[in-house]
Amino acid sequence: MAYSQEIVDKLSSFFATTGIHAPFEERAGVGLFTLRMKLSCRLQSAQMLVIVREDNFSTLAQIPLTAGEDTRLAVAEYLTRVNFNMRNGNFELNMADGEIRFKTYVHVGSSELDMNAARLAITLPFAMFNRFGDGLLDVLFGFKSPREAFEAIGT
Repeated sequence: MAYSQEIVDKLSSFFATTGIHAPFEERAGVGLFTLRMKLSCRLQSAQMLVIVREDNFSTLAQIPLTAGEDTRLAVAEYLTRVNFNMRNGNFELNMADGEIRFKTYVHVGSSELDMNAARLAITLPFAMFNRFGDGLLDVLFGFKSPREAFEAIGT
């Protein structure tokens, strides 16, 4: 086992008290929670993996759409505009297959897990997809340029 049982227990408790269904499994030496959330933007939903290691955990939230080869550069520009000045977490785009995701990371080290940091790491990706998802769709489907979509958000 290459993950912290203490982190797993605290996250399990958080999911239970907030009513979030997040099954847990051990896979490839890490602890792994999976969850799905409804979004309030046109993307409608996102899925998240919470990956627990020995002294940290990270979240990878992704949407069920990918950027086609013809729109990847535009999506990359949009996500770069969105990521600039973001203090916690970031959007990522896999240029090989078009996967779009939002990632966060929480280092715990030898101290106790800060539940406020954990709550933020788990809720932030969904909040960011809600905030920037409609602009992302506009770029994915060619309705707006990356600049127009970003400026329409009113950041």
